[in-house]
This record gives sequence, C-alpha cells and structure tokens, in this order.
Amino acid sequence: MLNTATQIMTPQNRSWNPEKIAVVIPCYNEAQRLALDTFIEFARHTDDFRLIFVDDGSKDQTISLLCGAVAALPEKVDALIMKQNGGKAEAVRQGLKFAAKRGHEYIAFLDADLATPIDAILDFASVANRMPEIDVVFGSRKGGLGHRVYREFHRKIISKVCATLGRLATGLPISDTQCGAKLFRNTPAFWRALENPFSAGWLFDVELFLRISDPDKKKRNKFFEYPVIEWTEIPGSKIKTSDVVKSGFKMLGLIANQWKIREHYSRRKDDHSLLDYQTLRAGTHLSYRLINDLPEVIDHLAPGVIIDLCAVQTFDPSVFTALVGACDALRLQGLHVKVRLPEQRDIITAAQNTGLIATIDCTKVKGAPGKVGGNALFDLVEV
Repeated sequence: MLNTATQIMTPQNRSWNPEKIAVVIPCYNEAQRLALDTFIEFARHTDDFRLIFVDDGSKDQTISLLCGAVAALPEKVDALIMKQNGGKAEAVRQGLKFAAKRGHEYIAFLDADLATPIDAILDFASVANRMPEIDVVFGSRKGGLGHRVYREFHRKIISKVCATLGRLATGLPISDTQCGAKLFRNTPAFWRALENPFSAGWLFDVELFLRISDPDKKKRNKFFEYPVIEWTEIPGSKIKTSDVVKSGFKMLGLIANQWKIREHYSRRKDDHSLLDYQTLRAGTHLSYRLINDLPEVIDHLAPGVIIDLCAVQTFDPSVFTALVGACDALRLQGLHVKVRLPEQRDIITAAQNTGLIATIDCTKVKGAPGKVGGNALFDLVEV
C-alpha cells in the first residue's frame, strides 16, 4: 500500500513544455475566501501562465474546490494536496520546488485571498524581463499618489516591525517584507534556497531572501521592490498575535546567524543534480508489492529517482532481484536511478549477490535514516 505525503492533481501523459510563469497559491481552509473564479478566468485568458494550488491539509471544502479548478482548466491548473497541515511556509516551499523542477522561467507565490491582485505578477515579470540582472521582484505596500492600498493601522505597525527585522537579517533596504506577492527567477541559487524547510515561521519570506542574498554586500543587487498599485485588507486572516511574536523571536536567531546561513547556501554546488530528483523512501519492510508499485508513483518529468532503503529492517533476499529488474526498466525509460542502502551486513550482502550494487548507483548510509535532499513528493510506506 502506498502512503503519499503529497498527492498531485495534474494532467498526465503529455509532453511537457512549461509555461513561462507559474504562480503558487497556498491554501488552508480557504473555502470561504478563495477567489477561485478570478484565478481561473485570469489563467484562461493569459498566455504562458500556470496556477499551482497547494492545499495544506484543509479540513473544509477547499480540496473539493481545487479538484473542480483542475477539472475546469486542466491545461493551466495543478493542485498539490499535502497529507497534513505543515504551515504556510512549508506549503509554499513545496509548491515552489514543484514549479522549479517543472522548469518555469519565473515562479511566484500569491495569497489565496487576492489581497494583491493577480495581475501584479505580470508587472513583476515585466521588471524581470527588462532587467535580466534581477532575480527577485517583490511587492511593497508603500502606497503613494493614485495607489489603492488600504491597511488597518495595527497591520501597518506590524509591517514596519517585520521590515526592520528583515533589513537586519538580509542587509537589504527592504520597506515591506509581508506583501504576500513575490516572484523569483528559476536559478541555481533559488533551488538551493528551497532545499531545507524554513525555520522563521510566518516570516519565512525574509528567510528565503536571506538564503538567496550573496555574502558579499556589493553583490546584493538582484532584488527589486515593486510598489503594488492595489492592495486590500481581506477579513479572515489566520495570523494571530502569538504567531507574530514567535516569528519575531525566530527572526532574532536568523539575524544572529545570517552570515553562517548565507555561506551555507552560497557555497553549495551550482547544479540541480539531486535537487530535481524524485525521492521514494521505503518503510521498514521491503516487499515484492512495494517494488511492483514503483511504476505507479514515478514522476517522469524528473530526470532521476532516488530509492531510499535506509529504513529497511526486514526483507526477502530475492526481493533485491526484483528491484534490479525494476531499476533497469526505469533506466530504459531514460531515468537516472540512485539507491541508498543502510550499512547492514545482510542487506549489503543481498545487494551484492543480486548484482544491485554492480549495476545501479548505490550509496551506503551510516547511522539512522534521515531525509534525503530533493523533491520527496512521495513516501513508499508499507502499512
């Protein structure tokens, strides 16, 4: 039995020619606030534009609405369904990773309530088109003559505090960090920044900027702050005062460790070799049924797959023969296959005797199994 950490509703079995712009919309219990008709109509009449909704474990009718959106406009709409609620930061990260792997040139995210109108993303893309040195365009609610930006006073105060923390953490003269509309060029630096979950909670936007920003102050010129023409306070926000306070303390940790964070993400290798691989992780028992189920969950848009067997404790040695056959079949389909093995004598011996190690790219892993870097869209778990 397969237990999927994330299900993907998207058209299958078609040649993929990614749209230029993909917009990720995180959703959690948004049935009453999701302006779905506006999203669909905009996508229907906008060329080279795709919507990727990410449901973060909603308990209302949000998932049903998203299923309807995919059915209504399958050529322009995808939906990722998270198994359980992981928070907005993780929902956005999974959506951005999914879009980055697809190969879209520009990847944005936008709030489901459309406090910032969706056509702002086209304004952002226009800036990126005209200025190839810019990798990040983000909205700012500065307002100004002729702008329709309406915010409550207490939200303005919170925004100023967040912006101050953002400036301290990133070293960038940011005026507004929490507009909720941001666009990124799909670069190796962007891929690296998405490799690990965010730790700043509600202020994950700032952490993402920090990961992308260069350790050299003179090279932090890839950001563009765009004053949005319209922004409206939408009732029903799920952000509580306690969330703001907790994120504020987490931000202090980012500020204190900003140089270490920058160095960590800037020194990583500039390629997508593992980041764009699909990761499939087996449970404690490896069986024929699990091997036979492999073809059903393989993402053929990915260049390769990592089969992680580090948690395996029991198995029939002949299962490895079946695994060799399955891996060979995947390779014939053009996929690169990597296998991670636990450093256990019986498992390594079986892998050697069946030719797994001789024919497949295998890596022995010491210690307890952990997460594999990459797009772990599915977990293979025998229940």
